[in-house]
Amino acid sequence: MDNARKSRVYNRVISGIVFVYVAGERYKVSIPSREYRVLAEDVYEETLKSLRFDDLMTDSQCQQTLMRLSMWSPADEEALKALEKLLEDQKVRLYKSALDVNAQKAIRRQLTVTKSSINKSLGRKHFLDPVTLRFHAITVKAKFLLAMGLTDSGGNHVYDEKSFWNSDSTIIEQVYNSLENHIITIEEYRYLSRNDPWRTVWSASKDRVFGTVAADWTEEQRNLVSFSRMYDGAYQSPECPPDPVVEDDDMFDGWLIDQRRTRDQEQNKQRIEKTGNWKDSAQEVFITAPTKEDAMNVYDLNDMTSRAKIKEREKIIATHGVVEDKDLPDVQRDLMVQAKDQILQRR
Repeated sequence: MDNARKSRVYNRVISGIVFVYVAGERYKVSIPSREYRVLAEDVYEETLKSLRFDDLMTDSQCQQTLMRLSMWSPADEEALKALEKLLEDQKVRLYKSALDVNAQKAIRRQLTVTKSSINKSLGRKHFLDPVTLRFHAITVKAKFLLAMGLTDSGGNHVYDEKSFWNSDSTIIEQVYNSLENHIITIEEYRYLSRNDPWRTVWSASKDRVFGTVAADWTEEQRNLVSFSRMYDGAYQSPECPPDPVVEDDDMFDGWLIDQRRTRDQEQNKQRIEKTGNWKDSAQEVFITAPTKEDAMNVYDLNDMTSRAKIKEREKIIATHGVVEDKDLPDVQRDLMVQAKDQILQRR
């Protein structure tokens, strides 16, 4: 983000105001009152119930149509989850290769391909969203909120609760489209949240940074605070990553994912140990898992060495069918080590 864009985004967010130009006229968009925000929920519900929109599809009809057109199915949903898991794995690998430049280049290429695949999948999944009743109700609610906070250059409200439905919608449509085309990206929020001038202001003011209570923050302000708190958590962590990792979004995501997985693994291990009945010295513990998800949680408790051992055993069993425990490669290696230790002890 260059300095001009950073300054524009920073001032837009802290002010809670956006200026939009329509046909040469300047309009100001600000957050509407709490009363109008409550009314917006009624607008949403009434739109869902209105008989005028019977030609729009329900979510169920949308899913059925996508399946009929072979655009989205349960198998595609599973494939998307696998892609998201792959993306997480690649980000963790990128974080762990922070000192290997060549490895980073290869992983970043893989990340680009995976992100593109996810975007294409999401495009197919949500292809028919604009013709669904729910999407239409969300859009009407958003436009109502915009209209209730919209004023002209003289400070006069362009719409009120009644005129929103009856007046010419040209202005609100153009304002809505302009804001849709000039959103602040996630990357920009992240850059702004870890750099000055915002970082200094945030460190000094925290929850009073905008001069209002959190309930009256704009969506952009809430987004910026959320990312700021995320980085606060990293800076305060005893395992805080170095600055180059923090400043690289994908690499920092990898650190967060790695931290989360380690935490989840420890929690699962403690939970399973409480329900189990074995000695700490046990080399292997077999746990019955009711579901596939439970089985994966148990499997994740294994370290890399144990996982390699499991895969090696699976390969041997797949090749030979029935294999006695003493003939397993890892068991034979352990027996050889024990035999050498006994020889050394006798000597």
